[in-house]
Amino acid sequence: FGLAMVIVFFCTLYRGIEEKNRIILNSVLLLLIGLSHGYTLIFSGVIASFFLFTRKSWRENLVYLVKVYSLGVSLLAFWLLPFFMNVPYVTSYVTRWQIASIFEVIPLILAPFFAASLAAFMLNLFDRRTLYFGYIILACLLIYILSPSLGMLDIRWVPFVQLFMTIFGATIVLMFIKNIKGLPLVPIILFLVVVLWVSLNVTFIKGWIKWNYEGFENKAAWPLLQKITGHLSKTDAGRVVYEHSPAHNVFGSERVFENLPYLAKRKTLEGLYMQSSISAPFVFYIQSEISKVCSGPFPQYKYASLNLPAAIPHLKMFNVTQYIVRSPEAKKQAQSMPELKLEQRFDDYEIYRLTSNDGHYVVPLAFQPVLYKTNNWKMDFFDWFRNIDINDIHLVYLKSPGRKDQERFQLQASALTELKRVPIKSPPPAIKETIKDEEIIFHTNLVGYPHLIKVSYHPNWKVEGAERIYLVSPSFMLVYPEKNTVRLYFGKTLYNYLGELLSLLGLSIILVSGIIYFIHVRKT
Repeated sequence: FGLAMVIVFFCTLYRGIEEKNRIILNSVLLLLIGLSHGYTLIFSGVIASFFLFTRKSWRENLVYLVKVYSLGVSLLAFWLLPFFMNVPYVTSYVTRWQIASIFEVIPLILAPFFAASLAAFMLNLFDRRTLYFGYIILACLLIYILSPSLGMLDIRWVPFVQLFMTIFGATIVLMFIKNIKGLPLVPIILFLVVVLWVSLNVTFIKGWIKWNYEGFENKAAWPLLQKITGHLSKTDAGRVVYEHSPAHNVFGSERVFENLPYLAKRKTLEGLYMQSSISAPFVFYIQSEISKVCSGPFPQYKYASLNLPAAIPHLKMFNVTQYIVRSPEAKKQAQSMPELKLEQRFDDYEIYRLTSNDGHYVVPLAFQPVLYKTNNWKMDFFDWFRNIDINDIHLVYLKSPGRKDQERFQLQASALTELKRVPIKSPPPAIKETIKDEEIIFHTNLVGYPHLIKVSYHPNWKVEGAERIYLVSPSFMLVYPEKNTVRLYFGKTLYNYLGELLSLLGLSIILVSGIIYFIHVRKT
């Protein structure tokens, strides 16, 4: 959808610049492009920048683009503004994609279209429309090279190059259009030729589409998956973790168990959009500790190898109560661990219960947390997580701690070697919790004592019954209850409200413009 909107925007922006109209249309297209994908939104800027490289009308073009992008961004502000303000609380994914062969970028199926585009460039070199295509393709290639330095994934720019190098070949017909008889038949003939060529050169796509879209229910292993998820659905205490394994593809996907919230109504650790949470580095480190094969998606972080003894404290920290095992190596280690009890065996799969974890998301701290001074809290928290000897001393990060924060956190450090273990003397805890998708309510007898919430921190979490929520290692929330009942809920920040206000302003501009246009048409 995003690529389709990009092509429409590519055409309408050109016409709008030439005719000095279509501002609202291009703004709405910009909204749709932004909602489809972040990279398509950035790419729209690549398209627009072409019109600033002209000596005659760059000022007029700049004014036009300012109008389009001001209105488009205001329409998108309800999502765009909170996104930018919450970037510190996501996990970046920046890596240099490995391309082994040019045929990975220009496969045989695209070769004729690339050849036609190269011929069209040579024949129509001095046409402004040709420069438009060429500029976009070269700009994408440049950004592809610079992407890792800019904090972007380089491979995301390859489809744009492929797309425009494919469609530009159609312009070769401009050189011969006056001499072509039966011109209306040309698009039909070309369409049939393209369909025939594509159908003859498709390799794995047909099988891939069938395998991926026929559904879990049509796989031979569906009864086995039902048995596993049926067993897990009998309890809802704690999270379920699973060994990463290519063997899961028998169910339809290696990532099938990411669907446990749907298939078994159980919470798990991994999810589809890995970058959306600051917990992702820790989740995939746990994956490396409990799996024979590790995916290790974030290259800026180090990973472990199969090591269940080291994983047990991390599993308990993330409130894991059950563990799905597939490989013989992981089974062997699990069988030797007294904390893991075999619950059930289904064919090649075994499910173990972590007996040392009671399944609670809200727990009182045993040791005083430490206010940690750092310029890179994400990496320091990750180093803390990897050192299981200090995992019972939690770190609190505050960008600008106030006087009350300084008083609350008597223990402070700027290096992991400076951490001190100071026990908290408190009565026996009596905590009852209720966990919902966007709400956490707990009742406690330990008013004034630090409570760890084993849920990812985010600025949109609000609290009632405590003064504030602290970001605490590894990526959780910490509160000091002021009442026996505490409620945390996922709400809106100032940036959500400001973004929504800007979007309403953009919609109002479109509505008023439509009314004015309608009145003008009626008068004329």
